[in-house]
Amino acid sequence: MTGPCLLVVDDDPHITTLLRIALGRNGYEIRESHSGREALNMARRRPPDAVLLDLHMPDMSGVDLLRCMGTEPRLRRVPVIVATGEADPPELPTAFATLTKPFKLRILCSTIRDAIEQRAEVG
Repeated sequence: MTGPCLLVVDDDPHITTLLRIALGRNGYEIRESHSGREALNMARRRPPDAVLLDLHMPDMSGVDLLRCMGTEPRLRRVPVIVATGEADPPELPTAFATLTKPFKLRILCSTIRDAIEQRAEVG
């Protein structure tokens, strides 16, 4: 049995690989994307239970991806956790949480779990 599905979006394949391994060991099914446009298409085909999103990507920023997801009925309730290296990230009211890289795996897992549980409670 597979756990909740996470879409990990980061233009650095080293980061997505590390997260796939670490989060996979914590019971999550991981799908990886290295661009905003690809992530949006993946989410449209099969909405994930949550998204872990980097802000800076070459083709579509994380902010733009978050905005697009918010306009689509099938995606607007998918919780998005922003992961950024920015010391002072922008305010993103539609994001579930913002984590600054580097972050601790236990904090990330706890945040993901909370996001998925809150989504389930909302219905």
